[in-house]
Amino acid sequence: MSASNSPDFAFVIESSLPVRSAVVAIWKAATAASWTVVGDYDLTGLMATAGGAGFEMKSIDICQPDLALPFLKHEMLSSLVMPCNVIIYRMGDRTRIASLRPSVILSRLFAGISDDLGDLPERIDRELREILEAAR
Repeated sequence: MSASNSPDFAFVIESSLPVRSAVVAIWKAATAASWTVVGDYDLTGLMATAGGAGFEMKSIDICQPDLALPFLKHEMLSSLVMPCNVIIYRMGDRTRIASLRPSVILSRLFAGISDDLGDLPERIDRELREILEAAR
């Protein structure tokens, strides 16, 4: 899947950076945007234990608490899709960076959440996309 035909529920961005460099770029961009990295996972080794040799994948969880709190106040179960998960993986000769779009996922799971929280879901999408774009 290329970035040009990403599904509507996710951002998928191609990067010329190696996976490790893209992870560092995501960390730096998230921190610069006042988001917090709350988890960083190397899934490469884990997948190798299941026979997935040659598979390079990292996962980073990021959150901006001031943006997340209104969702929790509205619907505690929205925390099931928090923090924002970013995956960085190698496919062929390209690195891909992907994340769910909170505005799409939350509105599908929790009817009316966008009506109640105004443009906050779209704001999160914008900030998240900017963070991902920084690792291009």
